[in-house]
Amino acid sequence: MEPRFMATAIGSLPHTDTGAACRLMLENLTGMPPWPQLPARCFLENMYAQYSEGLPGIRVDESARRVWFQSDEMTADELEEFYRLVIEEDLDSFAVSERYAAGLAGFLGGEFEEELEGRPFIKGQVTGPVTFGLTVSDQDGRASLYDGTLEQAIVKGLNLKARWQSRELKRAAPEADVVLFFDEPYLVSVGSALVGVTREQVIRDIKECIAGCGADVTGIHCCGNTDWSILFEVGVDIVNFDAFGCLEGFTAYHREIEAHISRGGVIAWGVVPDSEKAIGLSAGGLADILEGAFDTLEGRGIDRETLARQSIVTPACGLGPTSVEAAGAALSLTGELSNLLRMRYF
Repeated sequence: MEPRFMATAIGSLPHTDTGAACRLMLENLTGMPPWPQLPARCFLENMYAQYSEGLPGIRVDESARRVWFQSDEMTADELEEFYRLVIEEDLDSFAVSERYAAGLAGFLGGEFEEELEGRPFIKGQVTGPVTFGLTVSDQDGRASLYDGTLEQAIVKGLNLKARWQSRELKRAAPEADVVLFFDEPYLVSVGSALVGVTREQVIRDIKECIAGCGADVTGIHCCGNTDWSILFEVGVDIVNFDAFGCLEGFTAYHREIEAHISRGGVIAWGVVPDSEKAIGLSAGGLADILEGAFDTLEGRGIDRETLARQSIVTPACGLGPTSVEAAGAALSLTGELSNLLRMRYF
């Protein structure tokens, strides 16, 4: 895969108008448009609630803005039915419905069929199992990832949701390759004394969740400093990080970056700020930041031209918490940066 600074985004936008959000993605991220997650529209589009449908023991309280596992009420019959659907690979039972993802429904529903034609890629996203499991607790407030039964249900459920989404995106854009990111912002906490999961558990769960997900291209996103070797070890095609705030920490892993690039992997540089800072910034200034990172990696033995061919540009993180104005500026800037770097290198 040689995206050559193609532009894409993490997924979330602050909009409540589904059509406007879809159009913004399609107009600014022409080569790899993602469907928009719209957490301001309703709580069900929160990145944890959004992927909770169909998991055993799950409860969602929209008015309290809460999602949790009621594991003390989860019956053997409920678990048995869940695993029957898993074994039968009943993907439709793991669909993400329009109530939970209006932007995805917008991409899949045919309204943007013409706009999706001719796109080389179409991007989707799924909350990763570690982030989901460390954030969604049980009825006692204990992270669900610490419960072996819930952990396995999360991994298998999210894997089937990923497979369903890959299938549906391919139906919506048959000519495009499906790119699917697994969003793992909570990896910033792995290794902390406050988080009781091992590196091995993290890698195992993410690998299992990604395996056979049906996407043509897989990626992983983390928007804070972490042990970056984990992201390179889980076997994805694209590693996406906050290059606006975590550049020095990331480039310190130059050996892992070089190995990833040498086997055809891609780096997605989240160099466009995911905040009001995007308003008024120039593509040239952000290109200079990226060139500095390229200088550093070239000095450590990584071929600059190969790195350029195997790079993507994105905002640093999801744009859901920003203003509509800042989100529009960030996506416009991402597209402008892509064009500038392509002109400079190719």
